[in-house]
Amino acid sequence: MISRILHQAAMHCRRQQGRLNMHLSVSRTVRKNKKLIICLSVVIIVVNAVFLSVNFITLRETLSASLLQKAKRHEEEFKLNLKMVYSSMLQMSTLISSNSELGQAFLLKDSAISDNGKNDTSQDSLRRKTYQFGSVESKPHLLSDTMQSYTWLRGISPLWAVDPATKERVYVGSMDISTSFKEIVPLYAKLFQVEAAVLLNKEYVRNRMWNKQTKEYFEQHADANHYVEAASSWNDLMKILPIIFVRSDYKSDGTKIIYENSKYYSVYYFPLPDSQDSESDEITASPAGFMLIWEDVSDQFANSAKNFFVNLILAGLGFILIEIGLIWMLNRENRLSVAEQCAAIDELTGLYNRRYFDELLENELRRAEQSQEAPLSLIICDVDYFKRFNDTYGHKAGDECLKKIADTLKLQARRSSDCVARYGGEEFVIILPRTDIYSAADIAEGTRRAIINLAIPHVSSDIVPVVTITLGVACTSSLAEYDSLFEAADRNLYIAKNNGRNKVEPAKVSIPPRKAI
Repeated sequence: MISRILHQAAMHCRRQQGRLNMHLSVSRTVRKNKKLIICLSVVIIVVNAVFLSVNFITLRETLSASLLQKAKRHEEEFKLNLKMVYSSMLQMSTLISSNSELGQAFLLKDSAISDNGKNDTSQDSLRRKTYQFGSVESKPHLLSDTMQSYTWLRGISPLWAVDPATKERVYVGSMDISTSFKEIVPLYAKLFQVEAAVLLNKEYVRNRMWNKQTKEYFEQHADANHYVEAASSWNDLMKILPIIFVRSDYKSDGTKIIYENSKYYSVYYFPLPDSQDSESDEITASPAGFMLIWEDVSDQFANSAKNFFVNLILAGLGFILIEIGLIWMLNRENRLSVAEQCAAIDELTGLYNRRYFDELLENELRRAEQSQEAPLSLIICDVDYFKRFNDTYGHKAGDECLKKIADTLKLQARRSSDCVARYGGEEFVIILPRTDIYSAADIAEGTRRAIINLAIPHVSSDIVPVVTITLGVACTSSLAEYDSLFEAADRNLYIAKNNGRNKVEPAKVSIPPRKAI
């Protein structure tokens, strides 16, 4: 039981340590690549902002086009209904006026009125009288000069009768069957599930139908330019009218979206012709007013807002996923980089190992072959009597000695392109790209002196009582045809050892001077 508890505790500690290592790894990745992550994040944010802006504009234009198309369809439907109503009025007027008994009845009625002296008895006056079947009253009556509505839809037919005295067919008046927008607009609004209103121009009302009712309306609304002839919803109309701007020609280029009572409304208007105009759709004279149509489009707005909100969420999620993926990739690259570095680094000295040196030397030789004016130099270093040092001071002291030598070699190879590697045991190599034999010999000599200056005790040495190194130098610009760079440097190292160690071969003094340019 105790062993199981201990095992579970150990597993828990490993999991916690794994999470901590992962957190630290991600933190290090973010800190190390902070600028890169910030730059890429800014780019992603800009791209997302552009995408959302284009999406917002597209959704708005699509919604506007859809609402305008719908409003145009309502306009066509309304005009078609007006034509149908007009056709019905005309048919009814024609049908009723064709009844000869009705004409005789009106003729007798007019004769009785004339005999009683209650009206003008002239024949012309009688013939100018017009009778109307209104939409409210069921009996015909004279059309007065104080009409209470804008009767654009009228069906007028002549009334004829046979005069009993002369037995001649005479004209007794006109049969006018008409209806007003007060009757049509509510029905239209209910049928097509919209709200509508007819508004007449103030000047038109003053010239055509100025009466007590309209006069009182404009006295109460001194700033009003239009008279509300009919409306399906007066309350909504009074809220909408102050918000919209109506052009003087009553022609709208599109719909207007307004927000009222927590709802969105699409408002559209179009001109109405004067009652005296022709039956064609084209308005040849100044419009009498305009037809205003509005409808609740909150659902369409909600759908557009929903689509935009979905795109916004997707953009946000995309940004988060890209950021996570970016950090993961950078973390993975860092891990791979660390792994590669670990595979290429000597554990003891921290220098590059032999494997990395072989690959680098091959690449540098290939580059040097392509550019004849960029020589490549190589220095091979060997610690003198190192086996005796280990025997005298122990392997731990030997390791410390190698570390100090490695640190000194790195200081001598100052350029970023220079590379110092541990070739094996107590041997080190220095690759010097774009370096001729003269400069390489200088570096080698400086390195030899720097190692002596470390003054690491070495009583077993046959040279001096401190650690020393022997160096062989070679350069691609001074190689024999049958030699490789490494073989030449290694042979020079062997020569230096045979000459007493703690030397550089070739020594600077033994190198021919540079040729004058």
